Amino acid sequence: MSSASSRPRGYPIIGYTTRRHLILDLDNANRYGARAITKKIMWEWPKVGDCIILSSSTKPDRIRLVHNKWGRPLLYHDRENFHLVFDNGIGYNLSCRICHTLAGLGILNPDYVKIREFRGDMTLRISPAYLYDEIKPIPQIVEWVFNDYTNRRDGYIRHYLKVKKGVEALFAPLLETENVANYRTHRPDRGSQNGSVDP
Repeated sequence: MSSASSRPRGYPIIGYTTRRHLILDLDNANRYGARAITKKIMWEWPKVGDCIILSSSTKPDRIRLVHNKWGRPLLYHDRENFHLVFDNGIGYNLSCRICHTLAGLGILNPDYVKIREFRGDMTLRISPAYLYDEIKPIPQIVEWVFNDYTNRRDGYIRHYLKVKKGVEALFAPLLETENVANYRTHRPDRGSQNGSVDP
């Protein structure tokens, strides 16, 4: 990867936006926690359908000391971030109710809910993000979780993957020159129940 001073600047961060199906951004989670949350959502709200779990950052798992705005020390646990993309159209109102419930349980960041209410939609990043001290790669699928509580399949995951593939093609030349690994879309093997997606 290039140094911060030679890193390209001014590239847009592209997001996938919807009001039709549920998409969530889980900060500081781990893969097993993301899967457990996914299964819980499916059990509580079966209408959401199947789900793909994507790794959206590759932070090292570490505990560090930070200070809040009043100067008090806090222990902060850095972990990976994950995106959840559900398959069925459930509408914006139900999606907001689910987000409120998850925020109340401490699963979602309350700011995510506030931003959703302000904007009136849900958005997840699908492009690389060129930040000052790091490059966040394009989110990659790590697991496809099947919903045992419904047979309905609306196909919004396929729509999301089609948009994501277009963005990957747009950024492919830049990513090749930057040597950012794993920018290709990995297609999940639907032959195995809740199976991992191999690169």
